[in-house]
Amino acid sequence: MKKSKIEREEIFGYIYGTTLLGERGQIVIPKKLREKLKMKKGDSFVVVEKHGMVALMPTAMMSDFVTEMTRHLEEIKSKK
Repeated sequence: MKKSKIEREEIFGYIYGTTLLGERGQIVIPKKLREKLKMKKGDSFVVVEKHGMVALMPTAMMSDFVTEMTRHLEEIKSKK
C-alpha cells in the first residue's frame, strides 16, 4: 500500500534538495530551508547524530529544552 505525500512528509520531513560535504567539512543548507527557518549568518547550532542521521538544533532551542527538562527533573526530585 503506497503512502500519500502528506504521510511521507510527516515521517521523513520535506526534502529541500541535496548538498555536498566540502573539503573543510562544511555543508550548505539550501536557501529555501534557510529562508523557511529564518536562518542567518552567525546562527549557532547543536549538532546531533542518531542512527547515522545528522540534525542541527538551534542552541537557543536546546537551551530552552535543557532548562525545561531540568525544571521537570527538579519537580520529580522534590516529590520524593
